[in-house]
Amino acid sequence: MKIALLLCDESNSELLSEFGGYRNMFLDVINETDELTVFPIYLSTNEHGDIEQSFPKVEQFDGFIVSGSKAGVYEDLPWIAPLFACIRDIVAANKKLLGVCFGHQAIACALGGSVSKSEKGWGIGHYQNEWCHPPTNKMGWQKGQALNLLVFHQDQVDVLPEGFEVCAKSDFTPYFVTQYKNQILTTQGHPEMSSQYILGLCHMLEETVGSDVAKAGRESLLEEDDTADFRQFIKDFWISS
Repeated sequence: MKIALLLCDESNSELLSEFGGYRNMFLDVINETDELTVFPIYLSTNEHGDIEQSFPKVEQFDGFIVSGSKAGVYEDLPWIAPLFACIRDIVAANKKLLGVCFGHQAIACALGGSVSKSEKGWGIGHYQNEWCHPPTNKMGWQKGQALNLLVFHQDQVDVLPEGFEVCAKSDFTPYFVTQYKNQILTTQGHPEMSSQYILGLCHMLEETVGSDVAKAGRESLLEEDDTADFRQFIKDFWISS
């Protein structure tokens, strides 16, 4: 498959040398035979400083990923509206679409849902969810089974687009994993990231999120998670019909 990564940010510059960029991370959620092409849509200026978005031609790709970002989907940034339009074009063309964190939120907003800054505060580290409507998968997930993925967010989807199904949720994040038919898969989690990367963010952003939140996030990272199984689920999603 030819997969386009709509890059909405880059990994933290101070962690870049140790962990690499987001492109390297997203290689873990595609199959070895897939071809990943990156479109850094957040870097939308030309040599004159004018806005010049670079988006993929939808017909040239089989699948699309919308990445995370430190930006909010409700911010007045020049690339947000074109991103929403691209998402709608992808859906209209019946192409596979994956959204993680900011990408999960962007897909919801582009298709009629809404996102806001959660009154519950930051979610950092491992936040346990449970499957309420497990999608068909080779892992044999059952309703009520725990799903433990990495997270780092404050914004959350508060209204889902029409036709989307909630697959996994918690009291903290009611729309943690969602799916539309077998075409769109989104999660508030970060299956592309590692515990070590989230730990690095906890240390670096402690002043922003608060020492208590950062400490709780670091402690949660001592737990086991379901990242490996969820990555395999995404890989199967690309090739499922």
